[in-house]
Amino acid sequence: MYNGPSQQFPQQPQQQPQSHPHQGQPAPSPRRGGTGRTIGITLAATIGVYALIAGGFWLVSSPGAAVAGPEFEGLPTDPCSVPNGSQLNSVSARLASAHLTPSSSRCVWHVEWSDGSQGSLNVRYRFPVDSDNEPQRRASDVENEYEERFEQLTEGEVEDYWTVEVQESRELDVGEQAVVAHVREGYEDLRGKAEVLVLADGVLIDVWASEVWDENPGRPDFTDDEDTLIAIAERAVNHLG
Repeated sequence: MYNGPSQQFPQQPQQQPQSHPHQGQPAPSPRRGGTGRTIGITLAATIGVYALIAGGFWLVSSPGAAVAGPEFEGLPTDPCSVPNGSQLNSVSARLASAHLTPSSSRCVWHVEWSDGSQGSLNVRYRFPVDSDNEPQRRASDVENEYEERFEQLTEGEVEDYWTVEVQESRELDVGEQAVVAHVREGYEDLRGKAEVLVLADGVLIDVWASEVWDENPGRPDFTDDEDTLIAIAERAVNHLG
């Protein structure tokens, strides 16, 4: 059951409208250098605290909270509202945290998976980014990014800095293209992960289950949670409309 803090957020000072519209974009993609300053809000119990966070906007909130602004135009800014209460309760989700940047919009929950392992549930909308961390919204760029990740999730990858070991994967009838995969992924110490990747309406959607690095001896089994991940991905597609 979700037991995060309430939706009472501190009032933010009004800002003057930008003279040039920003090409819309949400959440975090720390793969390359960020541009511009953003404000992070952390709420603990009923106390609101403002802090500067490089490259993104963090907000600990309840799932229905949303933050709007021209810098996030183009992607949903309320990713925490995608799963319904039943889906969150099924994995004992708590402490929702939203992370918004011009290239992605993401929500993370602490959860307990069906096999008893501790980990996180992630819902993310995103665009690919260039070498300057600028969002790439062209359909061809988004499709190329999908194909690259699809290949990793179905064929695996072994690089000097990253490894993806595929345990199983299959395509889904969700959005325009979609795949669900169970993998072990990381650099040196590989971590268990189940991911649903979707291409829909020119946006990439990732819904994934992952384990906590230090707390799980052995390999987690996300098989019994797969249906929940797929159902959340379907809701994420509908959320775009």
